[in-house]
Amino acid sequence: MKYLNSILKVLLINILLILFLSSFTTLLYYFNLLSSGVYNVFKLLIPLFSIFITTISFTKKVKEKGWFEGLKLGLLLIIVFIAISSFASTSFSIKMMLYYLIILITAILGGMIGINKSE
Repeated sequence: MKYLNSILKVLLINILLILFLSSFTTLLYYFNLLSSGVYNVFKLLIPLFSIFITTISFTKKVKEKGWFEGLKLGLLLIIVFIAISSFASTSFSIKMMLYYLIILITAILGGMIGINKSE
């Protein structure tokens, strides 16, 4: 039960961090402080950055197999993103599958780095 609570806490922190950073960059774009090219790059990098940081912080508490914890967390996040995108009625494409694969790799790398930085 404690493990499930910690995963749900990490998912909530991750989604809130993505929402905050996305809102901030959208606000900058709205006031023409960011160009459209920079905005599009930030749109892709914000979730990856958030997943990487939260996976590192989550796997610091794990004693072994950080890559596996990162894989589990990455798969949970992909399921959440697919659920959100299904509400937005976006079509599933090869680009989305590639982005989900990059998300999964980012979570695994974050897990491996987090386990090496554990106390």
